[in-house]
Amino acid sequence: MNARINARHGLPLTVQLINLFMLAFLLSLVGILSRPIGSLSLFWPVNAILLGLLLRKPIYATPLGWLTTYLGMIVADLITGEGWSLALWLNACNMSLIAVGYGIMLMLPQSQRRMGKPQAILYMFSASLAGAAVASTLSVLRNDSLYNNTVVIAWLAWFSEQFSTTLLLLPVLMAAPRLKQLLRMQVRWRLQGCLPLLALLLSLVFSVYIGGPGAIAFPIPALLWCAVRYQLFPVTLLTLLTGMTEISSISANLMLYETPNNHNAFLDTLMSARLGIAMLVMGPLILASSIAANRKLMRRLEHSANHDFLTGVLARSAMTRKAGELLEHKHRSKEAVSLLLIDIDHFKQINDTHGHSAGDQVLASFAHIVRRELRHDQLFGRLGGEEFAIMLPRALAAQGVALGEHLRRLVEQTALQVEGKQTLKITISVGVASLAMNEVKSLEQLMNMADIALYRAKSQGRNRVESFNVVNGNSVEHILFR
Repeated sequence: MNARINARHGLPLTVQLINLFMLAFLLSLVGILSRPIGSLSLFWPVNAILLGLLLRKPIYATPLGWLTTYLGMIVADLITGEGWSLALWLNACNMSLIAVGYGIMLMLPQSQRRMGKPQAILYMFSASLAGAAVASTLSVLRNDSLYNNTVVIAWLAWFSEQFSTTLLLLPVLMAAPRLKQLLRMQVRWRLQGCLPLLALLLSLVFSVYIGGPGAIAFPIPALLWCAVRYQLFPVTLLTLLTGMTEISSISANLMLYETPNNHNAFLDTLMSARLGIAMLVMGPLILASSIAANRKLMRRLEHSANHDFLTGVLARSAMTRKAGELLEHKHRSKEAVSLLLIDIDHFKQINDTHGHSAGDQVLASFAHIVRRELRHDQLFGRLGGEEFAIMLPRALAAQGVALGEHLRRLVEQTALQVEGKQTLKITISVGVASLAMNEVKSLEQLMNMADIALYRAKSQGRNRVESFNVVNGNSVEHILFR
């Protein structure tokens, strides 16, 4: 089983474990080195990042993977001077957050863990809350104080930091696109699109400048605006930026005016701010997730309305609309255009002999064959029954005929498998009609021309391509013999 999994992911098990160890080690090392001496970290992102990794890459979530992660954390503590006992215990606390959060997130269907629905935010909230509560409880069981704080202060400090950091980071990790998708993303900077971001930056500046208990809520309207205008992943990044900026600014401001006697008051205020900020960003995240889910649903509905359910190509209404738009563009740009009407020969006989299920498979297989041969800007639709149409922009008559002949030969040479085992050979007849660069006709006229050519191809014995040209008012067919 492990061999199959490792082969599928392309990395030997040893390499995967080394990568996991180094990631846990380096993340822990950075967290330790950035931690103030004798105090808890302002941010400890290690647990949230590793939790996100295990959720995104379940191949690492094996007993050996969990142990490797734990060892990476321990080694980082040991080389920075921590004792064995405390290193084992504190990192067991860290692992408990990851384990509890992982268990809660597994209750969510895998299709929704990437924030496909707003419920994912609630599960992340529960995972962050329960994981932080368990980790902070374990942290104070070993001693009644941690870094010279009372047990209550120590528990709250650990809990508030881990809860807020996990709730801010986990949505980013789960919503992040894959690397290939990220590299293909194109950012188009327009003033109107930048306004929500500018509003957010200004609100952050004002919240830091004005200060006070209500300042943490200043960015919320701008975040809601961002949630409405931007995609889900950028919104998660902006909520992370907002949360980290506010927590850092509050911490720096309070530390600046701290006196030796108000350390507990400082911690109380910082813990309250962490919890409040984490709660506030949930609203924009839920809104962004809801909008993303609605957009996905609308795309699915639009696809269903515009595409034939059996073959996946454009439905008749969508094909007619898009072909009309393409023809209008042709008239404006003075470009040539070609239309191919394709009919599967003797399709009724296939239905009568092999059944309608076999006929459906023939239609789907034929559409798949043709779709592979077309460019993205060439329209392909099903007009009804066994009749299909292809619209070719910037294509002269010779190009349309050449494509028709190529498809005819390809279909004739391909054996289609139906009912799981039986193979069928089919042929097609193709009628081609073209408009020269300066020629203007309606879509209905163009389709009538192609239909005449198709009728002639069928009447001349089928399995052939004919094109419609007009010479002295008479139709002249170009026949490509078998």
